Amino acid sequence: MQNSKRTMRNLVFALCIVHCAFFIASCSIPNLESAECVEARDSARQFYSFHFGNEMRPTAENFKARERYLTPRYFAALANYPDNEHDPFTLTKDYPRTFKLAECKAASPDSIDLKIQLYWRDDLKTVQQEVQANFVKQDGKWLLDGVGSKGR
Repeated sequence: MQNSKRTMRNLVFALCIVHCAFFIASCSIPNLESAECVEARDSARQFYSFHFGNEMRPTAENFKARERYLTPRYFAALANYPDNEHDPFTLTKDYPRTFKLAECKAASPDSIDLKIQLYWRDDLKTVQQEVQANFVKQDGKWLLDGVGSKGR
């Protein structure tokens, strides 16, 4: 008799855990970003991860390595980019150590503006700046079409 009570108590306990798990899963936080921003963030993360993980100096060879992330228009515009100029993707000569994707605004179903937070860290301080990256959807892919200051 005691074994059946214990079994019943364990079964009720297990059912309570399963019920709570379903309840918690159904209370997820809704995504307040547009579908365009959600899609474009992945492309932005891939591009900036690649950019920060490789040589950031603006050269024709480095632009070519990033071509798959750029619109044909933007890639063509970079062909005339002057040597010894700031990095066109971070707008600085002093390359940041890391980045974070911030606020996104959909300008249209095929265009978004995404703030990119740039960080310089050392033992004493952390400095942050922002740039505004424009991504457009072409042939089903989100591609970088330009970078400007945050007030762009």
